[in-house]
Amino acid sequence: MKKQIKYLLVFIALAFTFSCDLPLQDTYDFDPELTIVDPYADGTAWDFFNSPNALRVRESDGALLGDSYNYLVAAIEKAGFVDLYNQTDNADRTYLMLNNNAFRGGGDVIQLVTGSSSEDVTVIENGVPVTRPGTPAEVMERVDTPEELEVLRTILRYHIVDAYMAIIPQLAETNTQYIFQTLIPGEGGQIAFLRDDRYRTDINDDRRAPLPFPSSATGQRERIRNQNYIFNNGIGHSINDPVRYFPY
Repeated sequence: MKKQIKYLLVFIALAFTFSCDLPLQDTYDFDPELTIVDPYADGTAWDFFNSPNALRVRESDGALLGDSYNYLVAAIEKAGFVDLYNQTDNADRTYLMLNNNAFRGGGDVIQLVTGSSSEDVTVIENGVPVTRPGTPAEVMERVDTPEELEVLRTILRYHIVDAYMAIIPQLAETNTQYIFQTLIPGEGGQIAFLRDDRYRTDINDDRRAPLPFPSSATGQRERIRNQNYIFNNGIGHSINDPVRYFPY
């Protein structure tokens, strides 16, 4: 035991000796080069959807990326809703930004509107019908009846909240349901947001707190993927799947 104490005292003495020889660090005036800004705050939601970052494709083959918004742009144009996303009269809006993943696959927007999740189109090339993968604009051209067009417009309206909903401060309390109104009037236009203590935010989710919504809403719950895109006409949050109150 005495031997261990002796070694410890020697170590402390050496550490003190060498530490006294270290020069004092110079003082500096901190001048940060990085400025934290909202990169899309000077434009509208529509401007953002048409920006290079929002329309990125895979460099190797030009395939659509799930997190991009190529399909949303085509859907907005098909619905005749460009002015709705480009208006600047009302900045108290929240845009639930349906990325490409939200359009593709079973139960997603393409199937909800057209009845088929296929992204193929048939075109005439050199007088011969050819079936090939369609562009988002070509796929949206399959929306060719008044009924289908109204479904598409209803989906887009439900994904615009008629209030400014930032995760903080609007969702102040964790595990608490906050109910808002979308651009669909009445009960069918209600939408609920709930965040946890890790700032993950879920839509129409009744698993952590009671929610007086039908199963058609809670059965299609969705978590916000990327949040708080600031625009000059509101705020945006991206999601991977469409949400709803009543079936479309």
